[in-house]
Amino acid sequence: MASSLVRFTTYNTLDLFGSDSAAARGHYEMVVAVIRSVDPDVLAVQEILAPDGPTAAGRLRQLAHDAGLRCEVAGPSGRQAALAVGGHGYHVGLMWRDGIEPVPGSLRLVGGGGDFWHGLAMVTLDVGGALVRHGSFHATPFGRGLRADQNERLVAAVTRPSAGPALIGADWNTESADRVESAGGWGLYEPGDPYAAVEWFDDLVYQCEWDYDERGRRRHWADRRPGDVLWAGGLHDAAALLGAEWQPTAGHHPQDVYGAHGVLRRIDGVRVTRPVAGAVRAHQVLDTALTREASDHLPVTVEYLPTAVR
Repeated sequence: MASSLVRFTTYNTLDLFGSDSAAARGHYEMVVAVIRSVDPDVLAVQEILAPDGPTAAGRLRQLAHDAGLRCEVAGPSGRQAALAVGGHGYHVGLMWRDGIEPVPGSLRLVGGGGDFWHGLAMVTLDVGGALVRHGSFHATPFGRGLRADQNERLVAAVTRPSAGPALIGADWNTESADRVESAGGWGLYEPGDPYAAVEWFDDLVYQCEWDYDERGRRRHWADRRPGDVLWAGGLHDAAALLGAEWQPTAGHHPQDVYGAHGVLRRIDGVRVTRPVAGAVRAHQVLDTALTREASDHLPVTVEYLPTAVR
C-alpha cells in the first residue's frame, strides 16, 4: 500500500438525512452512488444532518456501510464513529476503505458551538506503513470575520503541537488565497474574482468586502482574508501546489443562491501541511450529471504518495 497512491476525497452532501420523505431517500441513494463512483480510499463528508450526536454517529455509520467504507476508531471507551458534532445540526465525518487502519486513540473531535461553527474531525490512519492524519472540516457560511478567526483556530488545531503530515478536506466557504511562483513572480493561484462581474445582492455580505466611490456607488470584491489565514498558517491548497486547472465546485445547483446569480465558486478542496506538500500527485473535481444533481457541491479528490510524505 505504501507505494500506491492514496485517494482522499472531500464531499459536502447537501442536507443529508434532512427528512424521511421519498425525495430525501432518493437524495441519499444518489449520494451513496456518487461516493461509490468516486471510489475513495479516505472520505471527508460534510452536512450529515441530525438533532444530536448519537443520531449523527448512527447516520455516519449507515452511510459508511452503504458506501462500502468504515468509520469507527478504537479508543479508551470503546469504538467511536469519526464524527464531530456541529453546533447547528450540521455534522462532519470521516470514512475509509478496508485495508486502511485507524490508529487506536488517535481520533480527535472538535464540535461546533465552541471553536468552530460546524466542527472538525481528525484521525490518524495507517495507509500502509505511513501514519497520516486526515480531517473533515466545514467553515461557517456566515460572518467573514468569524470565518477568518475560526480558520486561525483550525491552523492551530492541525499544526500544534507539531506540524506533522495532515490533509484536511472541507467546504471552506471562501476563496483560495494561495500564492504560486511563475516567470512573472509570485501571484494568486486563483487570480479571478467570481463576484466581480455580478451586481450586488444581499448574500454578498458573507463573501465580499466593499466600499463606495465618490458618487456613493458600492464596489465589491472577494474577501480572501479567511483563505489567506490558511495559506499563511501552513495549510496549503493542493490544487495550487499542483497548478491544477481551475474548476468550480459550486454554482451548478438550483438551491445555490450564488449560482442563481451566475456565480461559480471553488470553495471545496483539500489542504495539506508541509510534510504532505511534496507527496501530492493529482487533483480532480468530479463534475457529472449525477454529482450535479446529488448536491450543491461537487466532490474533490486529491491523490498523494505515502512514501513521499516527510
